[in-house]
This record gives sequence, C-alpha cells and structure tokens, in this order.
Amino acid sequence: MERSARLFDYIFNPRSVAIIGASPNDLVTVAQMKTKIRDRLFLVNPKYTKVLGKECYPSILDVDSEIDYVILGVSASALPKVLEESIQKGVKVAHIFTAGFSETGTPEGIEQEKELKRMAAGRIRIIGPNCFGVYCPSSGLTIVPEAPTESGHVGVITQSGSVAESFSYFANTKNLRFSKMVSYGNAVDLDASDFLEYLADDPDTKMIALYIEGTRNGEALKTALARAAEQKPVIAIKGGMTEQGIRAATSHTASLAGTPEIWRTLFRQTGTLQVGSFDEMVSLAMAFDTSPLPAGRSLAMITNSGGFSVIQTDLCMNAGIEVPRFSRETIEALRALVPLAGTSIGNPLDAWPIYYNVSPSGNMADIIQIASSDRNTHSLVFQFDQFRYLRRILGQKIEAHMKRLIELMVEGCERSREKQKKPVLVTVSLDPYLEDEEDRYYNLMIKRAFAVRGFPVYSSLDATIRVLSNLCRFSDSRR
Repeated sequence: MERSARLFDYIFNPRSVAIIGASPNDLVTVAQMKTKIRDRLFLVNPKYTKVLGKECYPSILDVDSEIDYVILGVSASALPKVLEESIQKGVKVAHIFTAGFSETGTPEGIEQEKELKRMAAGRIRIIGPNCFGVYCPSSGLTIVPEAPTESGHVGVITQSGSVAESFSYFANTKNLRFSKMVSYGNAVDLDASDFLEYLADDPDTKMIALYIEGTRNGEALKTALARAAEQKPVIAIKGGMTEQGIRAATSHTASLAGTPEIWRTLFRQTGTLQVGSFDEMVSLAMAFDTSPLPAGRSLAMITNSGGFSVIQTDLCMNAGIEVPRFSRETIEALRALVPLAGTSIGNPLDAWPIYYNVSPSGNMADIIQIASSDRNTHSLVFQFDQFRYLRRILGQKIEAHMKRLIELMVEGCERSREKQKKPVLVTVSLDPYLEDEEDRYYNLMIKRAFAVRGFPVYSSLDATIRVLSNLCRFSDSRR
C-alpha cells in the first residue's frame, strides 16, 4: 500500500478533483466552487447537465481527464458503484463524505464499511467515511465556503467534521491561518497516524492540533505522535475521557476509545500536550502560531488593579508560573514614570494612571518595555480592562484618546517581543453582561489591533495563564 509523500500530494495538492453527487445546494460543491480548485474541478451527477454554471457529467467514467482525488457525496447504498467507477478511472484517493456506516452500530452499517475496505484494498486510498475531508488553502480544497484562502502554519488532524468546521470559522475570528487540515471520520483506511507522519515532515506546518476519539492501531499512533512531537508542538484533545463520552465517541465514529489513563499516558510518553477543551486548544494554537517559547517560568504582568493583582498572582502560582519581584533597576525606572499614589509599583504592575497619558514620553509603550526587559522574567502578560473608566473621565475625547492609546499599547508590546525575544500574551477583558455598544466597539478595536500585529489575545486572564503554562510545559520539554 502506498504511504509516501506522493500519496499526500494527491490528497493535499491534487492535480484534478471530482465531486460525485454534486448539486447546487450541496455544501461541498458550493465550497469547492468558491476557490481556485474550481478550475481543476469536475462535477458528476446524472441528475444534472450543469451545476452552478459548470458542466456536470453523468459518471466519472465520462470525464475526459485524469482525476487524482474524488469527493463522494452519494447515499450509502449508491457508494459501492461510484467507488468502483472511481477505481476504474484510476483515482488515487477517495474522500467519502457519506455517513451511515459503522458509526451507526447496526450490523448493516458495519458490514457496508467492511465491504468498502475490501473494495479499496490495494486499489485506492480512502479518507473517511463520515468526514469533511481536506482543507488546504494553497491548493484550494476547502471544507466550508467561509474558510480563508490565505495559508498559515497550523496543521489540524481531526476525527470530527464539526471540529474541522469550527477551526475553519476560527480562522476569521481568532486570526488563525492553516497549512493543512483533514477530517478523517471512521478511518476505514487512512488514520491519524498517517497524517501525523506526513505533517511532522511538512515544512509549511509549524504546529499540529489533533482531535481524536480512538484508533484501531495504538502502536502506529504512539510512534507517529512521538515522531511528530519531537519536531514541532502537538496539541491533542481526546474525545471520550468519561464513561458517557466514550459512549458518544463510539456512536460518532465507531472508535475504539480505550481508558482515559491509557490516553493520558500515551500523550505524556510521546511529548504531546493534552488539553481538555476545544477553546483551550484554539487558545494554545494561537500562542504557538505567534509567540517565541519562554526561556523560563517567570512572568511580568501589567494590570490595573492592586487588589486583583493579588488574586492574579495566586492564579499564576497555581499554574506553575512564578511572578518574581522586579529588579532594583526596573523598579527605579518605573518609579520615574508611574505616580506612587494609588498604584503598585511591583510585579504585577498596577500602573493605571499611565492609561491617561498619550504624550510622546512616559506613556504605556515605555512602561511595557521597562517591565518586559526585567532580567528576572521570561514572559509578559499585558491586561487591559480600563475602557469603562477612561470613558467616564474623558467623555467626548475618548475616541481620539483610545486610538492613540491602542497604538502605544501595541507598539510597546511589539518592541518588547522583538527586542527581548519573550512571548507577549494579551488579555482584553470586559464583562459581556455589563458592556454596552460603545464598550464592545472599542473592545473589538483593541483585540483586532493586537491580533493583526501577531499577538494572541484572550478574553480572560485565566485563559491567558493556562496558555502560558502550556507554553512553558512545552519549552521545559525542549530544554
């Protein structure tokens, strides 16, 4: 069986693609027709002569061109016939979108899946069934019409189509960009281990996010995880870590789920970063995609509340992150700029009056650079939730002030990251139950300004510290 770089060229960079079961209302067809793959796309469905203005063939055997990759979106009962025709056509890889096989738990569904495997063995490679297939911005293959066409460096391997779809949407809302993504479903042929081996060597992929419900070959998965994690960060969610979750995973993709402790041990032994939720995975992917690794476990934190800074320090310590005293040089430099009354010139730094200063010197950019350059720290966390206070004081002057303040905050963080080579994580927090339209407007403006300049932005300090803890965990393993 072919398991080479050439196979994955057919998958992620096919010279030509056919959709069997194409229709004007089909998500798969609509999605592919909106990308550059449409110039190498052939539509097949005997019900139509044209779909979305493009010629539609009654059978793939009627297409007068070689086909590398086929997407099968027909009923389970019609699938054997169109798969056999695809094999006759010389197709290299079939992505089977169709569901209704072993995940149903019925004898009929299980037997139909076994038959697909028997048909394909040694003749064609299969992704699926019951999956969304491939998203690769550089070639044009996509999962949803809204997915960006720009490439990035995050690789995603997921057993779930919905997880792949959600990642595609987060590309826009979280400013993530992807190298390659695959949803592989029931894994009748190609499994997570196959895609891990490929992405481990892929120069366009700098980190891998993995959602897995189970595997039929634990040894192959362990080997692939260890090899991938040696070369780049691998973040994993194991779906089905409780009794009810295991039952749900079995009904979703007919996976052999295993016990939670087996999976925790597997991830620990292979150097894989296991996380507990999709939000945590996305948050960590954002940091790996944009930040250098910390050289140690101590941070400088800039906040705006002396009282909350105590709670924030405890939060860091509980996550294994130290909040050391600033050096004497740092304290002296800060005291020259920060008023003593009502502030806390320490770490965390409560420097709220500086948010009102947008003059050329002694401003927030200067404060950020001083704090981040402290020799006792390895990371910077910058938290902003001052807008409501600023608007009370500034009134009509708030818009011009905020635009300049945002420039200074981003400038300070950017210069700190470039000069100090430390990760800079940003928290922009407002309570959604309290904020009004003006709050939301400026809150989004701040988040976008940081995200566009390549900073990971989080809505709570808890989330930020969890991410930093995982960055440190990975950095510790590399040291």
